[in-house]
Amino acid sequence: MALTQTKVEKVGQAARRDAEALARQLSKSVRKQSVDLKVEGVMLKLLRQLTELTLKHSGVVIIPVDRELSPADAGKILGISRPMVVRKMEAGELPFRYEGKHRRCKLEDVLLIKASGERGPSGRQSIPDQEVDELVLGTTNAPYKKVISAAQLAKHLASSRTGPWIVHVATFFTDVRPELILKFAAIHGVSKSDLATTYRAVKAVTGEANPRLEAAFEQLASAA
Repeated sequence: MALTQTKVEKVGQAARRDAEALARQLSKSVRKQSVDLKVEGVMLKLLRQLTELTLKHSGVVIIPVDRELSPADAGKILGISRPMVVRKMEAGELPFRYEGKHRRCKLEDVLLIKASGERGPSGRQSIPDQEVDELVLGTTNAPYKKVISAAQLAKHLASSRTGPWIVHVATFFTDVRPELILKFAAIHGVSKSDLATTYRAVKAVTGEANPRLEAAFEQLASAA
């Protein structure tokens, strides 16, 4: 899922009038199937930019940043399992509220966590080894009743022989963030070459690929 946020600051009086006029026109057209809108000034420029953006990037979705998400939806954005999102909520890392018995968090808060997790090494603290294992296993085991351990996962990643754990290893490669995949492998003594070999073997069997991980492998190969 790709997300885009557009923020306009220091808007002049003319632009504010244009925006208010557009809002009034839209409010009158809620129950109509079609409506003619007059768009001028900065609003016209903004709509043109948004149109170009959506045409160039088919995965772009424009939604309000104050929209509320379920833990499952937040997990899809963050690349982690629902239980890990709940754990972040309980730890105070992700603000949330209850809607009945269901937890809800704001998209804005989820994007802040995602942005902090995608900064370069100099812009964030190193994740403790135990937390890496928890994040990886939480995502890898989430869809299944049978649970693979960190030691078992590392063993199969190093040998390319997945045996009965093929779906777990495939989930590891496709659903876990590339930086966590590489970190997990380093923690458990799995070489980058063995990791790449196992990935290719699993991809050949399942047909499931992770382009971001493949790009990371290419960067590592070129840097070697």
